[in-house]
Amino acid sequence: MQSAPPLLAGIVVLLTCLVLGGRWLLVNETTIDHLVNRSLSWNTGSVLGYACAAGLGYPDFGQRLFLAIGVISLSNFFGFVALLDGADPRTSRSRQRRFDTFAGSFGLFVLICAAAEETGLYLHRFVDWERGAWVSVYVFCLWGSVLLVRACVRELRAAAPTRREKLTYSALLVFGVYCADSAFYGVLKQIAGESPGRPGLFAAAASFACMALLSALVAIPLINAVVVWAELDQAGRQCRRLHPLWRDLTDVVPEVVLHPEASAHRDSAARRYRMTVEIGDALLHLRQFAPDTDSPGAETISAHARRITEAAELKRRGIPAPHRNDKSRSVIHPPAEDRAAELDNLLALSREWPRAFAAAKTSRTPNRVRNDVREVEGIRR
Repeated sequence: MQSAPPLLAGIVVLLTCLVLGGRWLLVNETTIDHLVNRSLSWNTGSVLGYACAAGLGYPDFGQRLFLAIGVISLSNFFGFVALLDGADPRTSRSRQRRFDTFAGSFGLFVLICAAAEETGLYLHRFVDWERGAWVSVYVFCLWGSVLLVRACVRELRAAAPTRREKLTYSALLVFGVYCADSAFYGVLKQIAGESPGRPGLFAAAASFACMALLSALVAIPLINAVVVWAELDQAGRQCRRLHPLWRDLTDVVPEVVLHPEASAHRDSAARRYRMTVEIGDALLHLRQFAPDTDSPGAETISAHARRITEAAELKRRGIPAPHRNDKSRSVIHPPAEDRAAELDNLLALSREWPRAFAAAKTSRTPNRVRNDVREVEGIRR
């Protein structure tokens, strides 16, 4: 850590903090997401802990603080790798608690020894505890990196991985190979008697470059989540186009809307599917209020929109439309052969909807309401 260029370290830490903030807000649903976020958070915390201690004039204590906090990041890395390598996800919580307990105990040991060193109890004269701690961390890092490489190779050799999967696992493979190589080299240097925690300028710069690569890799799901959150993907844009039609129809027929708990925290495709289903249910409900027509199949989308607004207005007043018989009752839902055609029709209907809805609002006068009521009452008699 002491060998790392300050400018490079500051830029990488800032980038990682920005990515972490976004991931904790938008990409934290699955167990793997949570483990990745925790691992990066503890890793960033270890770097910031060193920077604070070094800034106060205690660089050696900052180096040991970096080790004590960083080992908790390593425990979450182990949990992530275990899941990626095929461990049972049902036992992930209990397994992670064991990892965290061991890492926390190890970190507490390092902090106690570091505090003793700072107060004048030079424990390293009796036992080289710091070298042993670094060797232990390097060994566990090497173990986890080998498991990560094995999992990535297996996934890349799987049948027909997608381009995104190939890119992700290839980047993770490079990261795993680098970590394995660095850990193995670190063990050799400690055995050779090099001072613990001082890897040299090149190794320190490479570590921060690898951290930047990892931050960019975990930022890919964050970018996708931001696109979905902002409704900039195709399904999100279609949801925005359908929303005025969905809002006005569900205001008239609120019973077709799912409970908020059932529709919350869904992606754009799921929301689009729910909106199309609820619009279709509302149109089926409004069918009994639609006036008769001689040729419903030949109507244009704009004619459908006008007839839907008329049916919605009659439903709002509680006035059923007069029908000659059930067979002549018109269908106000535009015909479609499949889901794709239905979505195209609803999108076309949503384009015509604002004009039809505005025209219906301007024609809602008190005299017309009274005339409609009298007409319906005369037909009933």
